[in-house]
Amino acid sequence: MASILIVDDEPRIVLLLQSLLKANGYTVQTARDGAAALDIIRAGGIDITVTDLRMTPMDGMALFREVQKISPDMPVILLTAYASVETAIDAMKSGIFDYLTKPFKVADMLACLKRAEEKIAKHASTAVRLGADAPLRYQYENFIASSPLMQQVCETIQKVGPTAATVLINGESGTGKEVIARTLHKASPRADKPWVAVNCAALPENLLESEMFGHVKGAFTGAYADKEGLFETANGGTLFLDEISSMPLLLQGKLLRVLQEREIRRVGGTRDIPVDVRVIAASNADLEQAVVKGTFRSDLYYRFAVITIDIPPLRKRTEDILPLALHFVRTEMPEGERMPAITPEASRVLAAYDWPGNVRELENAMRHALTFLQDGGDITPDLLPPKILAHKPAAVEAAPGEVSLGAGLSSSNTSLKSFLKQKEREYIEHILSTTNGDKEKAAETLKVNLSTLYRKLSDD
Repeated sequence: MASILIVDDEPRIVLLLQSLLKANGYTVQTARDGAAALDIIRAGGIDITVTDLRMTPMDGMALFREVQKISPDMPVILLTAYASVETAIDAMKSGIFDYLTKPFKVADMLACLKRAEEKIAKHASTAVRLGADAPLRYQYENFIASSPLMQQVCETIQKVGPTAATVLINGESGTGKEVIARTLHKASPRADKPWVAVNCAALPENLLESEMFGHVKGAFTGAYADKEGLFETANGGTLFLDEISSMPLLLQGKLLRVLQEREIRRVGGTRDIPVDVRVIAASNADLEQAVVKGTFRSDLYYRFAVITIDIPPLRKRTEDILPLALHFVRTEMPEGERMPAITPEASRVLAAYDWPGNVRELENAMRHALTFLQDGGDITPDLLPPKILAHKPAAVEAAPGEVSLGAGLSSSNTSLKSFLKQKEREYIEHILSTTNGDKEKAAETLKVNLSTLYRKLSDD
């Protein structure tokens, strides 16, 4: 069992929590203020800190920030009698593991501590693996992150995944919002429970309520039998609501009630049915603007906006293009067949394209290339879709008296530094293509440190 530090300036709360946790097998230490708590943490042996928010002279958030300096991976649970949307947003975005509102239920506290213990165990078991995967740093099945922007998303997933918090994922179509949602589900204690996804824009308004909450026999024409809704199907697990901005206002109110009360009522029914479902929503529309326009309820928006994950478009994370392309090639190739490389020329074409369809378009481009690939060949520019080829950067023809340097450079308008930087980038991309995107092998070939390679790839 984990060792817990309780920090609260109310002796009654300290005594209550100490008795409760000891009765459930935990080792417990206590502190009445932040300074004493930090002394205990520095001495070592503490796994989880449970702290009150309102304390003097150091409040719970200030204590959390100091704990991060001493033990960055320690889960910190916040206790507050002043719960608000603002408090939740600040706490969760700052990295607080979870928070409980006073007076809290004993079951909620124990469940929260269990999730914290699972996070500690997961971190211990994956630390070596993450180190071994340094070239990509993070990779969850179909979710690859090489760029700093996506690595930030991964870090958010690691913090938020183990919690029960609702999450709102924002991003353009094709950026992989459902992949992120699935990753959150798999990073949670609900990973072995149901995963249910519904596209709110794909169902007619008159069917969406029945699909989500179910209906009873005779509720409407065609309701010949009782039907279980998606909330009941997902009970114990995760429900993913894609394109939530298209949900009708009336249904938004019913969804808000479910999130608050944790119970649903089937269409035409009179009985409330308890449900335990974590809800993750996604939108490619600006929900803040939808709130302003009156097409999305502000109270529902703020319910989701406690935790938001913004997925950048592929054009803003070009470091991910080649690793993703190679991943899609690898997953499409039959087992046992040779893995084709992506030539340097094709890599430059992929990097130069703006990818309006994002990751989904890149996946389709790789499927297109493999369809026309000759046995034993590699992926060359001519195998890519015509739309992408149309954006292939053309070499600028040298004017009289100029030396053509290729790739749009000429001696009259390009500095030596810029020219050398571009040629260096092209050579790095060539080496990466020969190693199938393995940055560790590429660094060995280039005879540079892995950190140097990352820095050169991230340079504009």
